[in-house]
Amino acid sequence: MNAFNNIKEKDLNELLKCLHAIHLNIKKGGTIISNLSNTDTICIIIDGSANVIRIDYNGNKSLIETLHKDDVFESKMFNLNNSELSIVANEDTKVIIIEYDKFINRCKNNCPYHNQFIDNTLSIILNKLNDNYERIQILTKKTIREKLREYFKIVSNKRGSKRFRLPMNYSDLANYISVDRSAMMRELKYLKEDNLIEVENRIITIKY
Repeated sequence: MNAFNNIKEKDLNELLKCLHAIHLNIKKGGTIISNLSNTDTICIIIDGSANVIRIDYNGNKSLIETLHKDDVFESKMFNLNNSELSIVANEDTKVIIIEYDKFINRCKNNCPYHNQFIDNTLSIILNKLNDNYERIQILTKKTIREKLREYFKIVSNKRGSKRFRLPMNYSDLANYISVDRSAMMRELKYLKEDNLIEVENRIITIKY
């Protein structure tokens, strides 16, 4: 799904002008937006990828989600007290930033492509809410083993296979399920020894 699906190229240029869209080219490791909690923006990844990072009042960092090409992040989805959300590029990344008011308030001409853009974006955001629900399912598990098994089950169901490549590296996975990386790697080793999974670099095969 793409926010610009079913919008012709000539209409897309007009749409972006109407939205006062800002185009940014961000180098790897660069901050796309800082302190998202205090902004009213929509961020669309045009190319590359980025992490949404939460920094709490103690300075601890945790991964909220990874954004890939065509992903949309809407800052109003999060309302975290004593926390700061930032989007940081994982690689050289191109993004479009749109103010929320420009997005939600249709232009006076009521252009059909503006309406199409809103429908597309809302569909993407609804899918993202489902992804957030899946993460809650993982985080409510009590042990690292349970969290890993729940995560593997979700990825397996999405891929339609018990053999799949992890969509993130192990450091990001540890942040995603909110556990210590070393402890997680030990648990992966135990799962393998118990013949519940096979691990080949980032390829996981579920055997249960």
